[in-house]
Amino acid sequence: MEKVKIFIDGKEIEAQKGKTILQVALENGINIPYFCYHPKLKIIGACRMCIVYNEKMGRLITSCNTKVEDGMVISTEHPLVKDNQRYLLQAFMTRHPLDCPICDKAGECDLQNYGAIFGPQKQIVPVSALQKERHFLDWESDFLEYYSNRCVVCYRCTRVCDDINGAHALYVEERGFQANIVPTVRPMDTSMCEMCGLCVHVCPVGAIISKPFKFWTRSWLVKKETTVCNVCPVGCEVQIEYGVGDWRSKEKVYRTKPTEDLNICAKTFFGYDVLNTNRLLKPQMYGKEESLDQIVNFLSSMLKNKGDSTAFVLSSYLSNDVLHRIRQMATKLGAFVTSPLKADFFSFLDGYGDYEPVYIDEVKDADFYVLVGDDITSTAPALSYYIKGRVYKVGKVERDAKLRPSSVELEDIKRLQGNGVIVVNTTGLSNAKEVGRFIREMSQDKGFRVLLLHKGANFLGVYKVFGDKLSDIGSVWEAVNEGSIRNLLVYGEDLLECFDLEQVQRMAQRLENFIVFSPFEDGISKLAKISLPMNLYGETEGSFQTLLGPKKSRKFLPWSFDDVGLHDEILKTLSEEKGIKVISGKNPEINFVVHLYRSNWITQRSENLRALYEKNVGEFSKL
Repeated sequence: MEKVKIFIDGKEIEAQKGKTILQVALENGINIPYFCYHPKLKIIGACRMCIVYNEKMGRLITSCNTKVEDGMVISTEHPLVKDNQRYLLQAFMTRHPLDCPICDKAGECDLQNYGAIFGPQKQIVPVSALQKERHFLDWESDFLEYYSNRCVVCYRCTRVCDDINGAHALYVEERGFQANIVPTVRPMDTSMCEMCGLCVHVCPVGAIISKPFKFWTRSWLVKKETTVCNVCPVGCEVQIEYGVGDWRSKEKVYRTKPTEDLNICAKTFFGYDVLNTNRLLKPQMYGKEESLDQIVNFLSSMLKNKGDSTAFVLSSYLSNDVLHRIRQMATKLGAFVTSPLKADFFSFLDGYGDYEPVYIDEVKDADFYVLVGDDITSTAPALSYYIKGRVYKVGKVERDAKLRPSSVELEDIKRLQGNGVIVVNTTGLSNAKEVGRFIREMSQDKGFRVLLLHKGANFLGVYKVFGDKLSDIGSVWEAVNEGSIRNLLVYGEDLLECFDLEQVQRMAQRLENFIVFSPFEDGISKLAKISLPMNLYGETEGSFQTLLGPKKSRKFLPWSFDDVGLHDEILKTLSEEKGIKVISGKNPEINFVVHLYRSNWITQRSENLRALYEKNVGEFSKL
């Protein structure tokens, strides 16, 4: 990359040619105020707060849209810069209400911070209190609220909706002081809006807020940590803000936000309430809390004596660390291991063959994309943010309509030319084996890359750790009914994707020991002899194979359970290695409900997502 030398406030900087003054200044620790700029959004130069003084030209310029040139001499401290920034800030303040005591953005608001830096302020435009009111606009939403008077018209929200999410759910109405951010369709909750919350996050003031967070706490009263979301396979880094049960706040999660990568969707932005709902936080036996030592002793004895009549049912929401330990346990016991993934994802691989994972960064600049199967926007919403080329769709189109796909048949792929990517959503895919065989031949003949998708967060981890060591789930079910499998260790509620709750209840009654690892006290935990906590995001220390590549999650929520430690304690009691047993031949038909707000047993627990689902689909239907 070609370099140029510039001077900012007397400091000589070697900068990459093509970057803007603002970008170079921020990279070198020089603060320049701004509202409209964001590193992931197109530059528009709307707010004018980032002005600097060009010493050679003798005039003010905007730093966000001016590229660096060799020998450039820039001042951020020139009196003209400070006077104009002060004037601009006073203009922004003219109609902005001083409601910081009740505004959820207080403590993290750019306007509030700049007001402190450039203040004290005075009203420079003679307007009355009535004239100060901007036209109120109701977005007709139960989840997003727009305060027109707080808006500084930076266009961040409309740009993030257009350029990152691609939903085009917002636009700017009128101009100047009368400008308002308007939903393209109202009610907002049933429009093309995906409730990703990105507009809330990028808003530099409190103009757009999250109603579920409104008035709950203050930004400075909660702890903030970053981890990897494990609700879908994309692997987005998210911020979690939580209380620890002290005088400041309750022991709960108050909200989740994206990082500056702007990768997040409704499943986490509004679905965070699952972290506070019906949680199973302590081991239980027969519905009563039991000590961990007693649980370990019981499980160790059971597995050592009856390991060869034991099966593990995996969840694709487990970390690789837990999966590896389950494999070690099953290997020592001579047990069976299965997963609902055998019914669709592994069935696809039966036709496709070995799969070397393809990640988002490798395919985001393709000429075109062919989407096969159910909606990717509903299954893994943030994946859709990276699809910017021509799009063809094999299958029904719902939320993927925002990508403006052309409907094609599978055979039509043969006629496509260029740098193409085939995205196969294997979730509940019909004729998966035949489709897998066709996609393999097509990718080899045409040189297209293939990115496989499933709704399970760590489906690639299950594939990597277990490979061909998984039994067909229908065959395991049959073995339970016949009595050859007497003990079942079930992780999560993925089992309910293949069998309904009544079937699982009948199966549990046939078993000697039905052990469930679950984040929740309700559901199949109620059927278990022993129920143990299973961690969610913010509670898991471990790795995941995601569509963004291998990711490491962090544990920091105060109620987290040491699931890795539990498995290690059991492993200490096992010595002999018998090898994992595999039975094949039978799998059930799976009819998944794949919806943006209702796609797995974790999101099903969210009251926020339940309400959105009901508004969009009608009466809530059981998964």
